[in-house]
Amino acid sequence: MERVQDSLEMRIKRAFNDLSGAQRSLAEFLLNNYEQAAFLTAARLGALVGVSESTVVRFAYTLGYQGWPELQGVLQEKVKNRLSTADRLRLSAAEAGAEESVAREILTTDLENLRRTLQELSDADFNAAVDAIIAAADIYVLGSRSAYCLALFLAFYLQMIGKRVRVVPQGVSSIFEELAMVRPEDLVIGISFPRYTRLTVEGFAYARDKGAKTLALTDSILSPLAPLADITLTAQSNLGSFIESFAAPLSLINALVTAVGRRDKEKTLACLDELEAIASKHSIFYQPGGGGNGI
Repeated sequence: MERVQDSLEMRIKRAFNDLSGAQRSLAEFLLNNYEQAAFLTAARLGALVGVSESTVVRFAYTLGYQGWPELQGVLQEKVKNRLSTADRLRLSAAEAGAEESVAREILTTDLENLRRTLQELSDADFNAAVDAIIAAADIYVLGSRSAYCLALFLAFYLQMIGKRVRVVPQGVSSIFEELAMVRPEDLVIGISFPRYTRLTVEGFAYARDKGAKTLALTDSILSPLAPLADITLTAQSNLGSFIESFAAPLSLINALVTAVGRRDKEKTLACLDELEAIASKHSIFYQPGGGGNGI
């Protein structure tokens, strides 16, 4: 993550006299149009400025970044909390060529999100998160709007391996009423990605004030959840579209649940065996020709 004292503007100012003419054109465009550039590929940006894709990549390296994706991430940090979903769609579609496959564009971005998430993953923080899940008496998972699906996914599999889990919010009560019974021996997992939802942040802060252990699943250490968390795990969610990319967050959740299951092996096996017996008795899963009544 870019340090405040080492901002994009400062890097450009330091290097400006040594930049080529094409690179100076890029620098000026980024400084004046960073909201648009944040959602362009290197090839699109180059075409818009009138330089080659390789010039864009070399420019990023010249400024000290590890390629265009890292520099693009810095630009996205500048704008992601200020842009509406409609704004993001307009910006991402503005320079999209009809000849380019949307599927390839989106899947390539997801691959980059996964690569960056793996690169930035802290083994120490990940292991601490696994330990916290295993040690928790009860687990509360907070997620609002699109992140609610991540909360449900995480809770479903934690319940499958024997954890007592509640997804918040649910029902008609307020989030604070649902968290009223949180204790210091419980774990509260907050999940939020840009644009961060106020409800999740405030609920997470409330749980921390009640003494619960807190684990944040978010996109950055600059997320409003991070200062409230005992443990923070980050996953990239940029898609450059009007929706978030949850490929990397879901992969991180998969890793968490798998690690918990392996580390708490005996309890996990007992729970899975019991669930398998229930599934067989009540024909939960479809069997061709078996007349099962599962859905």
